[in-house]
Amino acid sequence: MIYCFSGTGNSQWVAEKLKGLIEDEEDVFGMVFPVYAWGIPKVVGEYINEHKEEIKAAQYVWAVMTCGDNIGYADTILNKRLERKVDAVFSVHMPNTYVCLPGFDVDKDEVATAKVQETLKRLPSIAESIKQKEKKTEVVRGKFAWVKTYVLRWMFNRFLVTDKYFHTNKDCVQCKRCMRGCPLNNITTDDKGKIVWKHENCTGCLRCYHRCPKHAVHFGKFTKNKGQKIHDFD
Repeated sequence: MIYCFSGTGNSQWVAEKLKGLIEDEEDVFGMVFPVYAWGIPKVVGEYINEHKEEIKAAQYVWAVMTCGDNIGYADTILNKRLERKVDAVFSVHMPNTYVCLPGFDVDKDEVATAKVQETLKRLPSIAESIKQKEKKTEVVRGKFAWVKTYVLRWMFNRFLVTDKYFHTNKDCVQCKRCMRGCPLNNITTDDKGKIVWKHENCTGCLRCYHRCPKHAVHFGKFTKNKGQKIHDFD
């Protein structure tokens, strides 16, 4: 079984590629998901809590984490949440999509393409490791990994994993693509037909921002003049 959470599509692309390279086995549990703030997304943690016994019972557990640059100690957070050590964990680079802080923006096209090609070349070897049930850790932690995961991550989750700053501007045509695409059904319309966020279950994936055809969805003033990119890969 492969569990995949993907906000903007990067992790889904990786999961689909891996599904074409490995066979599903009853005693193997795999996870593919993006790294958020050098940790695991809220929604992934919730899924693990609901399926913990099933995952712990698997003979072999693996995880592939997508990231723009590095993962910090996200794998350690995952092990703690699972209450067992993941047998094999890999990090792979995919285009940056986080745009909600100063200095964070989408990658230029050439950088995004290079990351995808790098990952495409690595996936067969990752799949082979999984098929052979190898125990290994191949991740890019980055500089100041401990600080990122255990200090900055707390502040990020405390103040920025929220939908209260999301809004639409005058360019919104109420196509409802953001509403239909929200993986947690956290977007609706008010009695005037305006797009609004429910303030219930946002995981900060930014799918609503990136998939708006009019670039009308914004996160406070943080996303002003920021890029918007959804990559459709072959």
